[in-house]
Amino acid sequence: MENFVNKLKVDASCLAVITSGSVAQDRAKETSDVDVHLLVTDESYEEYASNNRLSYVDREASTYEGGYVDVKVINLRFLELAAERGNEATRYAFTGSQVLFSRIPELEHLVARIAIYPEENRERNLRDFSAQIHLYAFYFAKEAAKNNDAYLMAHTVSNLVLYSGRMILAYNRMLFPSHKALLDTVETAPHKPEDFKQRATELLLNPSANKSTRFAAMMLSFHNPGLSFEQALGIYVQNNERNWMDQPPPLSDR
Repeated sequence: MENFVNKLKVDASCLAVITSGSVAQDRAKETSDVDVHLLVTDESYEEYASNNRLSYVDREASTYEGGYVDVKVINLRFLELAAERGNEATRYAFTGSQVLFSRIPELEHLVARIAIYPEENRERNLRDFSAQIHLYAFYFAKEAAKNNDAYLMAHTVSNLVLYSGRMILAYNRMLFPSHKALLDTVETAPHKPEDFKQRATELLLNPSANKSTRFAAMMLSFHNPGLSFEQALGIYVQNNERNWMDQPPPLSDR
Protein backbone atom coordinates (compact mmCIF):
# COMPACT_ATOMS: atom_id res chain seq x y z
CA MET A 1 0.00 0.00 0.00
CA GLU A 2 2.87 2.35 0.79
CA ASN A 3 4.41 1.63 -2.61
CA PHE A 4 1.10 2.31 -4.34
CA VAL A 5 0.51 5.59 -2.48
CA ASN A 6 4.05 6.82 -3.15
CA LYS A 7 3.61 6.01 -6.81
CA LEU A 8 0.28 7.84 -7.18
CA LYS A 9 0.60 10.87 -4.93
CA VAL A 10 3.14 12.57 -7.20
CA ASP A 11 0.29 12.92 -9.72
CA ALA A 12 -1.75 16.05 -8.95
CA SER A 13 -4.91 14.36 -10.27
CA CYS A 14 -4.72 11.84 -7.40
CA LEU A 15 -6.76 13.32 -4.55
CA ALA A 16 -6.86 10.36 -2.15
CA VAL A 17 -6.26 6.65 -1.68
CA ILE A 18 -8.75 4.76 0.50
CA THR A 19 -8.53 1.14 1.62
CA SER A 20 -11.33 -1.32 0.90
CA GLY A 21 -12.13 -5.02 0.94
CA SER A 22 -10.44 -7.60 3.13
CA VAL A 23 -7.57 -5.31 4.13
CA ALA A 24 -9.95 -2.63 5.40
CA GLN A 25 -12.07 -5.23 7.20
CA ASP A 26 -9.06 -6.93 8.82
CA ARG A 27 -9.73 -10.33 7.26
CA ALA A 28 -6.95 -10.40 4.67
CA LYS A 29 -4.84 -13.51 4.19
CA GLU A 30 -1.14 -13.55 3.34
CA THR A 31 -2.01 -14.07 -0.32
CA SER A 32 -4.89 -11.58 -0.50
CA ASP A 33 -4.89 -8.75 -2.99
CA VAL A 34 -5.12 -5.15 -1.78
CA ASP A 35 -8.36 -3.32 -2.61
CA VAL A 36 -8.35 0.46 -2.80
CA HIS A 37 -10.53 3.31 -4.01
CA LEU A 38 -8.49 5.84 -5.97
CA LEU A 39 -10.07 9.29 -5.70
CA VAL A 40 -9.18 11.50 -8.65
CA THR A 41 -10.20 14.87 -10.07
CA ASP A 42 -13.35 15.08 -12.18
CA GLU A 43 -11.29 15.60 -15.34
CA SER A 44 -9.17 12.53 -14.63
CA TYR A 45 -12.27 10.51 -13.73
CA GLU A 46 -13.85 11.30 -17.10
CA GLU A 47 -10.67 10.16 -18.83
CA TYR A 48 -10.66 6.87 -16.91
CA ALA A 49 -14.36 6.40 -17.71
CA SER A 50 -13.96 7.13 -21.42
CA ASN A 51 -11.25 4.46 -21.59
CA ASN A 52 -13.33 1.94 -19.59
CA ARG A 53 -10.69 1.87 -16.83
CA LEU A 54 -12.76 2.65 -13.75
CA SER A 55 -11.39 -0.62 -12.40
CA TYR A 56 -7.88 -1.87 -13.02
CA VAL A 57 -5.09 -3.96 -11.50
CA ASP A 58 -1.66 -2.66 -10.47
CA ARG A 59 0.98 -5.38 -9.97
CA GLU A 60 4.03 -3.13 -9.78
CA ALA A 61 3.43 -2.07 -6.17
CA SER A 62 3.28 -5.62 -4.82
CA THR A 63 6.00 -6.88 -2.47
CA TYR A 64 4.90 -10.53 -2.50
CA GLU A 65 4.43 -13.18 -5.18
CA GLY A 66 1.06 -13.03 -6.88
CA GLY A 67 0.03 -9.86 -5.08
CA TYR A 68 -1.61 -6.87 -6.73
CA VAL A 69 -3.65 -3.77 -6.02
CA ASP A 70 -7.27 -3.96 -7.18
CA VAL A 71 -8.12 -0.34 -7.95
CA LYS A 72 -11.58 1.24 -8.21
CA VAL A 73 -11.45 4.78 -9.59
CA ILE A 74 -13.90 7.27 -8.08
CA ASN A 75 -14.45 11.03 -7.86
CA LEU A 76 -15.68 13.18 -5.00
CA ARG A 77 -19.26 13.15 -6.30
CA PHE A 78 -19.25 9.35 -6.01
CA LEU A 79 -18.33 9.56 -2.31
CA GLU A 80 -20.95 12.23 -1.64
CA LEU A 81 -23.69 10.22 -3.37
CA ALA A 82 -22.57 7.02 -1.63
CA ALA A 83 -22.93 8.70 1.75
CA GLU A 84 -26.31 10.15 0.80
CA ARG A 85 -27.99 7.27 -1.04
CA GLY A 86 -25.50 4.57 -1.95
CA ASN A 87 -26.78 1.02 -2.30
CA GLU A 88 -25.82 -1.48 0.37
CA ALA A 89 -23.06 -3.20 -1.62
CA THR A 90 -21.38 0.18 -2.11
CA ARG A 91 -21.74 1.02 1.58
CA TYR A 92 -20.35 -2.38 2.54
CA ALA A 93 -17.29 -1.78 0.34
CA PHE A 94 -16.31 1.08 2.67
CA THR A 95 -16.63 -0.94 5.87
CA GLY A 96 -13.48 -0.30 7.90
CA SER A 97 -12.00 1.91 5.18
CA GLN A 98 -9.04 4.11 6.05
CA VAL A 99 -7.76 7.12 4.16
CA LEU A 100 -4.09 6.39 3.39
CA PHE A 101 -3.47 9.66 1.60
CA SER A 102 -5.62 12.72 0.95
CA ARG A 103 -5.47 16.24 -0.41
CA ILE A 104 -9.06 16.87 0.79
CA PRO A 105 -9.60 18.14 4.37
CA GLU A 106 -11.99 16.11 6.54
CA LEU A 107 -12.28 13.34 3.96
CA GLU A 108 -12.27 10.75 6.78
CA HIS A 109 -15.64 12.05 8.02
CA LEU A 110 -17.25 11.68 4.60
CA VAL A 111 -15.88 8.15 4.16
CA ALA A 112 -17.09 7.15 7.65
CA ARG A 113 -20.66 8.16 6.74
CA ILE A 114 -20.85 5.69 3.87
CA ALA A 115 -20.62 2.36 5.74
CA ILE A 116 -23.68 3.05 7.91
CA TYR A 117 -26.73 0.81 7.65
CA PRO A 118 -29.57 2.82 6.01
CA GLU A 119 -32.16 2.45 8.75
CA GLU A 120 -34.70 4.52 6.83
CA ASN A 121 -34.95 1.76 4.19
CA ARG A 122 -35.24 -1.19 6.56
CA GLU A 123 -39.00 -1.68 6.94
CA ARG A 124 -39.69 -1.19 3.26
CA ASN A 125 -36.87 -3.58 2.36
CA LEU A 126 -38.23 -6.26 4.68
CA ARG A 127 -41.64 -5.89 3.02
CA ASP A 128 -40.22 -5.88 -0.51
CA PHE A 129 -37.95 -8.88 0.12
CA SER A 130 -40.95 -10.76 1.49
CA ALA A 131 -42.88 -9.98 -1.71
CA GLN A 132 -40.04 -11.41 -3.81
CA ILE A 133 -40.01 -14.58 -1.72
CA HIS A 134 -43.77 -14.98 -2.21
CA LEU A 135 -43.61 -14.64 -5.99
CA TYR A 136 -40.56 -16.81 -6.60
CA ALA A 137 -41.66 -19.64 -4.29
CA PHE A 138 -45.42 -19.71 -4.82
CA TYR A 139 -45.64 -18.77 -8.49
CA PHE A 140 -42.43 -18.97 -10.53
CA ALA A 141 -41.19 -22.22 -8.99
CA LYS A 142 -44.53 -23.89 -9.78
CA GLU A 143 -44.50 -22.52 -13.34
CA ALA A 144 -40.95 -23.76 -13.86
CA ALA A 145 -41.86 -27.23 -12.62
CA LYS A 146 -45.06 -27.38 -14.66
CA ASN A 147 -43.24 -26.46 -17.88
CA ASN A 148 -40.02 -28.35 -17.08
CA ASP A 149 -38.18 -25.04 -17.58
CA ALA A 150 -34.65 -25.47 -16.22
CA TYR A 151 -33.70 -21.83 -16.81
CA LEU A 152 -36.72 -20.45 -14.96
CA MET A 153 -36.18 -22.88 -12.09
CA ALA A 154 -32.51 -21.90 -11.74
CA HIS A 155 -33.44 -18.21 -11.90
CA THR A 156 -36.20 -18.75 -9.36
CA VAL A 157 -34.19 -20.53 -6.67
CA SER A 158 -31.26 -18.14 -7.11
CA ASN A 159 -33.53 -15.17 -6.43
CA LEU A 160 -35.33 -17.00 -3.65
CA VAL A 161 -32.01 -17.49 -1.84
CA LEU A 162 -30.91 -13.94 -2.63
CA TYR A 163 -33.98 -12.23 -1.17
CA SER A 164 -34.11 -14.61 1.76
CA GLY A 165 -30.51 -13.77 2.57
CA ARG A 166 -31.25 -10.10 2.18
CA MET A 167 -34.23 -10.39 4.51
CA ILE A 168 -32.00 -11.93 7.18
CA LEU A 169 -29.40 -9.19 6.75
CA ALA A 170 -32.03 -6.43 6.93
CA TYR A 171 -33.58 -8.02 10.00
CA ASN A 172 -30.15 -7.91 11.65
CA ARG A 173 -29.36 -4.43 10.29
CA MET A 174 -26.41 -5.79 8.34
CA LEU A 175 -25.30 -4.47 4.95
CA PHE A 176 -25.59 -6.65 1.84
CA PRO A 177 -21.96 -7.32 0.83
CA SER A 178 -22.39 -8.60 -2.75
CA HIS A 179 -23.54 -11.85 -4.30
CA LYS A 180 -20.03 -13.25 -3.87
CA ALA A 181 -20.11 -12.95 -0.07
CA LEU A 182 -23.85 -13.29 0.60
CA LEU A 183 -24.07 -16.74 2.20
CA ASP A 184 -20.91 -16.36 4.27
CA THR A 185 -22.10 -12.98 5.57
CA VAL A 186 -25.54 -14.34 6.43
CA GLU A 187 -23.80 -17.09 8.42
CA THR A 188 -22.46 -14.39 10.75
CA ALA A 189 -25.92 -12.92 11.43
CA PRO A 190 -27.00 -13.47 15.04
CA HIS A 191 -30.68 -14.00 14.10
CA LYS A 192 -31.51 -16.35 11.23
CA PRO A 193 -33.34 -19.62 10.52
CA GLU A 194 -31.49 -22.72 11.65
CA ASP A 195 -29.19 -24.28 9.03
CA PHE A 196 -29.96 -21.49 6.54
CA LYS A 197 -26.79 -21.86 4.48
CA GLN A 198 -27.09 -25.64 4.28
CA ARG A 199 -30.75 -25.50 3.21
CA ALA A 200 -30.02 -22.72 0.71
CA THR A 201 -27.19 -24.74 -0.81
CA GLU A 202 -29.36 -27.84 -1.09
CA LEU A 203 -32.07 -25.82 -2.84
CA LEU A 204 -29.58 -24.34 -5.31
CA LEU A 205 -27.97 -27.70 -6.10
CA ASN A 206 -31.21 -29.66 -6.43
CA PRO A 207 -34.02 -27.17 -7.10
CA SER A 208 -37.69 -28.08 -7.11
CA ALA A 209 -41.05 -26.43 -6.54
CA ASN A 210 -41.63 -28.35 -3.30
CA LYS A 211 -38.24 -27.37 -1.88
CA SER A 212 -38.90 -23.75 -2.87
CA THR A 213 -42.21 -23.76 -1.03
CA ARG A 214 -40.67 -25.25 2.10
CA PHE A 215 -37.78 -22.79 1.96
CA ALA A 216 -40.18 -19.86 1.66
CA ALA A 217 -42.27 -21.17 4.56
CA MET A 218 -39.10 -21.28 6.68
CA MET A 219 -38.33 -17.67 5.81
CA LEU A 220 -41.86 -16.41 6.42
CA SER A 221 -41.82 -18.13 9.79
CA PHE A 222 -38.62 -16.24 10.55
CA HIS A 223 -40.09 -12.87 9.54
CA ASN A 224 -43.49 -12.22 8.00
CA PRO A 225 -44.75 -8.70 7.25
CA GLY A 226 -48.21 -10.21 6.73
CA LEU A 227 -48.60 -9.69 2.99
CA SER A 228 -51.33 -11.46 1.06
CA PHE A 229 -50.30 -12.98 -2.27
CA GLU A 230 -52.15 -10.17 -4.08
CA GLN A 231 -50.26 -7.52 -2.09
CA ALA A 232 -46.97 -9.30 -2.76
CA LEU A 233 -47.81 -9.38 -6.47
CA GLY A 234 -48.49 -5.64 -6.53
CA ILE A 235 -45.17 -4.89 -4.81
CA TYR A 236 -43.36 -7.26 -7.18
CA VAL A 237 -44.82 -5.46 -10.20
CA GLN A 238 -43.62 -2.11 -8.88
CA ASN A 239 -40.09 -3.36 -8.14
CA ASN A 240 -39.56 -5.66 -11.12
CA GLU A 241 -41.82 -4.74 -14.02
CA ARG A 242 -42.11 -0.95 -13.58
CA ASN A 243 -38.66 -0.16 -12.22
CA TRP A 244 -37.88 1.76 -15.43
CA MET A 245 -40.51 4.47 -15.00
CA ASP A 246 -38.51 6.95 -12.88
CA GLN A 247 -35.00 5.89 -13.87
CA PRO A 248 -33.19 4.05 -16.67
CA PRO A 249 -34.01 0.32 -16.71
CA PRO A 250 -31.46 -2.06 -15.18
CA LEU A 251 -29.11 -3.73 -17.63
CA SER A 252 -30.94 -7.06 -17.37
CA ASP A 253 -34.13 -5.44 -18.72
CA ARG A 254 -32.81 -3.23 -21.50
